[in-house]
Amino acid sequence: MLIVIGRAQAAPGRRGEFVTAARAVTDATRDDEGCQSYGFYADLSDENTIVCVEMWRERADLDVHMGHEHTRIFLEAFPDLVVGEPVVSVHEVP
Repeated sequence: MLIVIGRAQAAPGRRGEFVTAARAVTDATRDDEGCQSYGFYADLSDENTIVCVEMWRERADLDVHMGHEHTRIFLEAFPDLVVGEPVVSVHEVP
């Protein structure tokens, strides 16, 4: 299993747009082959800090997901919706 954890800061005044984009990619991604869990969550102490937690059956499934249209649309919008660089970690779990 592969666990991906990402964290980003919504740009000032853009949180609503970020949430809309995140909902769209989440709805589509949950039907992707090998997706075991996929969701975005707000930090309890700062609602503009958004955390994404993904669980994939294997890396190949994540690789296919990265090529899907819904992922491409989200990633194209993402730079305008956040400030700073996102922090992403990938963990392989036996």
